[in-house]
Amino acid sequence: MTIMVKRSNDELRAEIVGSAKRLFQQYGYKKTTVSDIAKAMGKVKSAIYYYFPDKESLLRAVIDEEIGKLIRSIKDAVGRASTPEEKLRAYALIRSLEIRRLSTEYARFQEEYDQLFPLVKEIHERYDHFERDTLEGILEVGMELGHFNKTDSEVLADTILLWLKGLEAQLSSFGSEEALKEAVEHLVNVLLFGIKVR
Repeated sequence: MTIMVKRSNDELRAEIVGSAKRLFQQYGYKKTTVSDIAKAMGKVKSAIYYYFPDKESLLRAVIDEEIGKLIRSIKDAVGRASTPEEKLRAYALIRSLEIRRLSTEYARFQEEYDQLFPLVKEIHERYDHFERDTLEGILEVGMELGHFNKTDSEVLADTILLWLKGLEAQLSSFGSEEALKEAVEHLVNVLLFGIKVR
């Protein structure tokens, strides 16, 4: 019986996060209230407050869920690739496509960025560690296998992240997913030209 209640609590928590996510995407963080989220679920506000003490904790849960999805997508794509070159390509492509998806789905957040900056910064720092570790791992394996020139993998990983974040800042200039894929492909080709052993 206890297990069923636990599962039910987890399901309700996930339902609340899903409802908050939809409303945040549609109206933005500022305009969405806990009452709106409860109403969309056919619940009372106190049902939401049982799981989340305030709207910010709900936003944290939504962002954590999205970051989790992003990380899983990257890990899956990198894991399916067989060579360090393919892993680097998969990493850059999936990362860029997922960031594009998030920036489209959460376009209203851009209007509220100043208000949300402290929270976003904190979560972004956690994600940055994952990115840096993943890239360093790919680069180090590539160097060990003799695919990539030996260099400081930490500095190179930071450089690649700067390139990708520069691309990320220009996402709105890519009219289509295909245009973004092409830009990422060119970026990776230039990178590989510079680091591959010849």
